[in-house]
Amino acid sequence: MIEIIAHRGYSADCPENTIVSFDQALESGFPLFELDVHLTLDKVPVVMHDSEVDRTTTGTGAINSMTLEEIKQLDAGSWFSAAFANERVPSLEEVLVRYKDKAHIFIEIKSDEELLLESVGELLLKQGWINQKPQAYDTSKIPVPGVSLISFLPEQILRAKKVIPDAAMHGYLMVEGSQDAINFCTKNGINGFLPYIGLLDQEIVDMAKSNGLFIGAWGIESEEQLGIASALNIHGITVNWPLIARQNLGYT
Repeated sequence: MIEIIAHRGYSADCPENTIVSFDQALESGFPLFELDVHLTLDKVPVVMHDSEVDRTTTGTGAINSMTLEEIKQLDAGSWFSAAFANERVPSLEEVLVRYKDKAHIFIEIKSDEELLLESVGELLLKQGWINQKPQAYDTSKIPVPGVSLISFLPEQILRAKKVIPDAAMHGYLMVEGSQDAINFCTKNGINGFLPYIGLLDQEIVDMAKSNGLFIGAWGIESEEQLGIASALNIHGITVNWPLIARQNLGYT
């Protein structure tokens, strides 16, 4: 069975990376969800995909040029629908407190700042999500509760492995899967291999599996791509519409 991960929460029906979106994912039966983090001017990790607030709030400007208090004044829901007016940008700590023992959270590290990972690690430890003791996990099954650290930035994944060694997964996001990417993962103890579905083929999947890697595809935007993921028999998919994905995969 393919693990279904709610991308930025239930982002097909709710404004992405908000509490209402994460709540909707859990209430719909999807305790695995992904989110993105950046640092504010006052060095607080907040949950947002873009480095600027313009697309998903009523504000303008870079996240790292604004304090948490300033970001908290922004409306993060109206851009999606008037029904979500006054939804706020959550801090990572709010999310960790709200969903402790209820979810597995995939935290995508968006910038190359060392302090971002250090801050995330401190919050995970403070809120009891980690204990800084490396643990062995079955890469074919994602534990709930739990936390994984993922990034397109190789140096941040290597840093995450050191700063947060007991995450269930340290995942390397990439556009195109390759033998070099598999080698990077196996050489450095990175257990998550996370390529774009549109450039993924059976040969790469088989090689990644033979090296004991969890294979999770992102960028699935159609039922056709969902079918490709199923045919490749990968471990996980990240989608904006988890309920539709579950139904199309034939899961009850």
